[in-house]
Amino acid sequence: MALSKGPLPLSRAETIQEATPVLKESNCIAAIDFGTSSLSVAYTIPLSRTTRGDIKVLPLHSTLERIPNAILIMKDKLGQKYSTIAIGPKAQSLYSSVRNNFENFAYFERIKNLLERDKSLNRTTQVHSFTGGSYYLIEVIAFILTNLKETLVTHFKGQYKSTNFDWVITVPAVWKARARRMMREAAYMAGLTSNGPGIIRFTPVGSPLLRPQEVNPEKLSLALEPEVAAIYAQHCSQISRTPQQRLRDIW
Repeated sequence: MALSKGPLPLSRAETIQEATPVLKESNCIAAIDFGTSSLSVAYTIPLSRTTRGDIKVLPLHSTLERIPNAILIMKDKLGQKYSTIAIGPKAQSLYSSVRNNFENFAYFERIKNLLERDKSLNRTTQVHSFTGGSYYLIEVIAFILTNLKETLVTHFKGQYKSTNFDWVITVPAVWKARARRMMREAAYMAGLTSNGPGIIRFTPVGSPLLRPQEVNPEKLSLALEPEVAAIYAQHCSQISRTPQQRLRDIW
């Protein structure tokens, strides 16, 4: 069969924009990859007054760049305040050691799967803890985001505050508007765009779930996972390397 002498289909593809105008103007960006099975945080800070530095991965673990999407939360004796004990592999390990004291803890894993629902998903959707009891899904997500935010701020030892960053959270392209809205609301609950403490307690299931104040909404963006991967692939293709090396960077 004769081959067409016309241009290849991919040669007509449009170049993907590297970032939104807001992010282009920012020198401090923090990106959270909220995966089904794992979590990671990357950031970039100013190299100078006009230049952004390299992208770095926040060390959430001594040896792992990505940690399991798991969180262990402890409540006080009165049940009025909750504190995150650990996330990732440490949460998984501690969960095994508190099985005789379940009433004081709440443990969750892979909660992102619940956001893939369509008609049944709303801001009052519940998630069952491995230690017993039901909680509002959106608040569990907020606890995870709060911990990631605190870890990032602590990493800089007071040099940067949460409001110094423009925040990006990756979401699947197949998510409906409800799921994306819940992720944004959870980010506001976590205080990503403010200097507040973030979420510190759970709302009892059945009680009204108050909406958080949307502080600095221009500092929060949701990025579709396929588009993020495409932009990274485009970035790698512009690096002066052999095709084999570029493929290794992408995959």
